[in-house]
Amino acid sequence: DVCSSDLRLTGRCMEILEMMRAARWLTTGQIRRRFFGRASLDAARKRLRKLGGGEYIRRVQEKRGYEALFTLGREGKRAMEKKGAAEIILERQPPRQREHLLGINDVRIAAELAGSLSYFFSAWELPALKWRHAIIPDALFCMNGATFAVELDRGMEGIRYFVRTKIKVYERGLEGLPLAGLLVVADRPARMEALARAIHGTYLTVLFTTLDLVRRHGLNDPIFCRRPGGQLERVR
Repeated sequence: DVCSSDLRLTGRCMEILEMMRAARWLTTGQIRRRFFGRASLDAARKRLRKLGGGEYIRRVQEKRGYEALFTLGREGKRAMEKKGAAEIILERQPPRQREHLLGINDVRIAAELAGSLSYFFSAWELPALKWRHAIIPDALFCMNGATFAVELDRGMEGIRYFVRTKIKVYERGLEGLPLAGLLVVADRPARMEALARAIHGTYLTVLFTTLDLVRRHGLNDPIFCRRPGGQLERVR
């Protein structure tokens, strides 16, 4: 365990800091879902207050009614770098595309909780890996030996634009990186159905779901469909 003057960092604390380093920003609910699944919300908040008091994490309340956001703090950066992490640049302001970033981290949490995860990289992590492909997915992960790209769709783009700029690129393939499938995570059922209708017929393996299903059920449950109104299935 790592000690501060009045706080002992447990293994779980270090895992929270490590995930925060990769995820950049997490909500109270996300942290609880990932690390305090069997504990009360109050227990999660108590530990987060302690980590905040020690400057391991920093809490930001953007607007009244918004869930609080947490990011790595000065002491958390020091603890991670002491553990061997590359130099970390602390986040100053919450992300402009708040909901998009949090949605990607919802998928990250579901992948970690599913087990058998070899790696998970978000869009902002891929450039450091010398990513050279024509498209940067919102996330890329490998589970049970199968690699999946993730596109999180919040309905901000036209469906034709989505197909032209994303699906067509995935159809050409990522050289040296064979994908088991593309996971399209929509913000609502109606959008998911519209995307499934537009993309139906491609030779790609495309699985559709909603962010709410990812949050509530995770990746081990049958939450994906291949076509509008199709039978739900698991990631394989």
